Order: sequence, then structure tokens, then C-alpha cells
Amino acid sequence: MISIRQAAPPDAQAIFAAESAYIDCPWSEEQVRAAIQNEHTVFLVAYNGQTFCGYVSGDITLDECEINNIAVVIGYRRNGVALALMTELFDKLRARNVKTVYLLVRYDNVPAQELYKKCGFAVVGKRPNYYKGKDALIMRLYLQ
Repeated sequence: MISIRQAAPPDAQAIFAAESAYIDCPWSEEQVRAAIQNEHTVFLVAYNGQTFCGYVSGDITLDECEINNIAVVIGYRRNGVALALMTELFDKLRARNVKTVYLLVRYDNVPAQELYKKCGFAVVGKRPNYYKGKDALIMRLYLQ
């Protein structure tokens, strides 16, 4: 059974390991720990019992949020973990009166784009060469 909760400083090591394994430009463990403790960041983790499954983080500015990163450990992908993380994130954002959510996704990361579209995001622009020479799509979601 997957449970989702607010990240805490002891989660930083597992998050950093996922960052290093799955993110093109990973944050350091210190950056992760600082983000967890930042009042303007929503940082959620998913666990299956004691096993770390993934995380999502987003920075809030006024009534907008930019999702920083989302990653799911390989053994838990395509099992609803990312969707559960996003759903919980949206609930937390609504509670903080966030109206619009943005994210960047590599143009060739089709599985992630499918997830984001399933969540209601739409492509609104492009950033050339954002990911080590690869373009990023800018996606936006209006929260209801």
C-alpha cells in the first residue's frame, strides 16, 4: 500500500539517491534538505511500507506553483505512484490557494508527458536546449 506524506529532513538521502539516478541535473542532498524545510516549497514523498517509492516537489510564488521534480523508483513505475503524488500535490496547492501550476518536461519524455496530460496539463511553450541540448516543453494546469 502506497502512502504519501510531507517530506522530512530524514527523507533527503532517499530523495537525493532518486535525484541522482533519474534526474538530468540532480540537486545535492543539501539542496534537497533545504527545499524540504522551505515554507514556499511543497515536498511530498511516497512509501510502500518502509520502502521509498518516489517524490514530487514544487515551489509556490503567490498563486502559482512550478513543479521542480518528480521521480518514481523504477520498480514502482506505471503503478499509479506518480499520479497519486500529483493528486496529493494538487490538494496541498489548492489548500494554499494556488491557481496555476507549471512544469518543464523534456520533449522526448513521452511517458511523463502522458502522465501530465492525464492530470490536465497542456503544452503552452518550449524552451530550446534546456536539458543538456534537448528542448523542454512548458506545460500548464489551471487548478479548479
